[in-house]
Amino acid sequence: MKITNLYLETNNLAHSLTFYQNTLGLSIVEQTETMVRFQAGETLLTFTENKHQTSFYHFAFTLAINHLEQAIAWAQANQIELLPSPKNEIITHFDTWKAKSIYFWDLNGNLLEFIVRSDIQTTKEQPFSPKEMLNISEIGIVTSHPMVTAEAIMQQTGLQYFSKSEPLPEFCAIGDDEGLLIFVSPERNWYPTQLKAQPSAATIELEVKHNIHTIVASDWI
Repeated sequence: MKITNLYLETNNLAHSLTFYQNTLGLSIVEQTETMVRFQAGETLLTFTENKHQTSFYHFAFTLAINHLEQAIAWAQANQIELLPSPKNEIITHFDTWKAKSIYFWDLNGNLLEFIVRSDIQTTKEQPFSPKEMLNISEIGIVTSHPMVTAEAIMQQTGLQYFSKSEPLPEFCAIGDDEGLLIFVSPERNWYPTQLKAQPSAATIELEVKHNIHTIVASDWI
């Protein structure tokens, strides 16, 4: 599965521009007074301004397998605070998922993640910069009934539960290493923070076996 387009809301478009254009250095594909679209690897990331709603998201960018340590150095050089794990480590090791991650905030309080996966052995000769990320590979969807929601979307798309994660009533994932939809119950903390998960409007376009599906997160709250 691939996340081809991710549409999110922001109550401060200027902050989104400052962070994703200036700090991350992502290229702007399209921009209006109320919307900006960035190229994030193979994924298009769009923020639309909604000043009447505060939205928070958690999503992850996959990096080349040889770029994680370079990404840490890049973050430190750009005064981006990396969030420690409960073990007070900068890198979180997800042994079951065969992945390693680092976490940080954007200027609107969204929780971002750089992740490398052992089963995606893409390497890059170019030194790391965020423009070298592969794609957006995870997005959290907050819903009162994670497994019910996941199974409805599985029926719609033909996806299956992620083979490396046992589905639980309060947390489950569907898809594969290339792309995951992660369903969590409200008020669960987003790892590794004390930020409570809360429903926020999002539209996700997925490519599954060459077919395009559109998921509207607000339909599943």
